Amino acid sequence: MLRSISAACVALMLVLAVAAVAAGPVRASQDTANETVILELINHARAQRGLAPLYVHAALSRAALAHSRDMMRHHYFSHSSQSGATCAVRTRRAGYVTSGCRSWAVSEVIGWGMSSVGTPQAIFNAWMRSSYHRSVILGRRWRDVGVGCVSGTFQGAPGSWMYTVDMGRRIK
Repeated sequence: MLRSISAACVALMLVLAVAAVAAGPVRASQDTANETVILELINHARAQRGLAPLYVHAALSRAALAHSRDMMRHHYFSHSSQSGATCAVRTRRAGYVTSGCRSWAVSEVIGWGMSSVGTPQAIFNAWMRSSYHRSVILGRRWRDVGVGCVSGTFQGAPGSWMYTVDMGRRIK
């Protein structure tokens, strides 16, 4: 009997270990899925208005993800980081370079929520109800985009989602 209990414990530990390993990628893939949905919603809204789609730029994606992670980790919600870095500073640091460009511009929208208020659709709807955020999302000048989405506990609220969308355009 002791042997069967030990075997059952080992089996349970194995199942829990497999579940723990499997849980990591699911969360990461959910973050990526939410980023994809946000980009699709933005480009759909732009297409409905005859605007050019935005194309993912790796540097803007790095900057957006880093900002979402920083806000979640340090429990603040702002376009400026706690060190005072603006969107322009963060995107340059991430590699969205200005050298060789005669014109360069970036802008940003951020959002957070939990549960049904933290879904990509809910965040996007909130942005579109705001004249400022809508004007950024539908801005004719933008060509590049980066989306960063993370989940975690924000200001004591577990299950929160933090979104950053950085948009830019460089003219050589």
